Amino acid sequence: MSSPYYSEFRAMGCRVEVQLETDMDGDALMKNLPTQLEQYESILSRFRSSSELSHLNRHAGEWIQVSDILFEMIKHAKHGARRTDGLYNPLVLNQMIANGYRDSFENVHNPVVTDIHSVQRWQDIGLRPITNEVYIPVGSAVDLGGIAKGWVAGQIAKQLAQVGACLVNIGGDITMSGAPSGQLGWQIEIDDPFTGNALMTLSLKNTTIITSGIDYRKWTTADGANRHHIIDPNTGYPAETDILTVTIIHPHAATAEVFAKAVMLKGSVEGLAWLQSRWRTKALVVRQDGCVMATTNFQSLVTPNLESKSSL
Repeated sequence: MSSPYYSEFRAMGCRVEVQLETDMDGDALMKNLPTQLEQYESILSRFRSSSELSHLNRHAGEWIQVSDILFEMIKHAKHGARRTDGLYNPLVLNQMIANGYRDSFENVHNPVVTDIHSVQRWQDIGLRPITNEVYIPVGSAVDLGGIAKGWVAGQIAKQLAQVGACLVNIGGDITMSGAPSGQLGWQIEIDDPFTGNALMTLSLKNTTIITSGIDYRKWTTADGANRHHIIDPNTGYPAETDILTVTIIHPHAATAEVFAKAVMLKGSVEGLAWLQSRWRTKALVVRQDGCVMATTNFQSLVTPNLESKSSL
């Protein structure tokens, strides 16, 4: 008989929530998760000067041998840039810093904005699979941000799925395998960004759902300008968009993150039309004017308000 287990802690700059149903010792399986997340963060964090990603960024213009994990993430990032024609570009870190996002978000307070330079070409990222070497162009720096959170959530879920149904939520990047006992899926509550109340509830299993937006990670600079963390690679400045939040459902979390950035930059109408032809992708957009829009395949997922929810 499977029993439910729950764990909540902070990692990768956000709240981590893990739910598991298994007939094994769930407490023993869960207790090592914070250590695992810490190991991922030590590789992928752009906020830690000692991380492997920071080491790579300090050596822009050189071929650097990296771990399997970092190589996999850079490969996903470059592939994501290709799939979105560069609307997602992992080389925006210097522009994020110039706009004031220098430290973990909770430490961003009225930052001074510096000169904004153009974003380097994602096509100039080099990969040597045989030797695990990565090259990023001179003057560039990589931010893996949301794509790393989504990928890590997927890795943890894949690991736990071997022993039972599970849900892994890393800062709103949620990956699910199986379903809780007696239910057809995990009950996922999408919040209204204007009120914080439930906008709708979805029943999902064996997939990933992520939400990205400009409603949370935003700040006012020292000179009174408003900024947010979704950078337009074409300008180096925060994206000008009619979208407040976008929620993407896709089998792969890293792809969902990439698509979310592309939709934010394209805008609600063009972005959702673009997603209509993306393989196994469903999306919901909340615009800044309060209008809620979705792809045609999204509505079938909506269920009445139920218990056992995990909020995005």
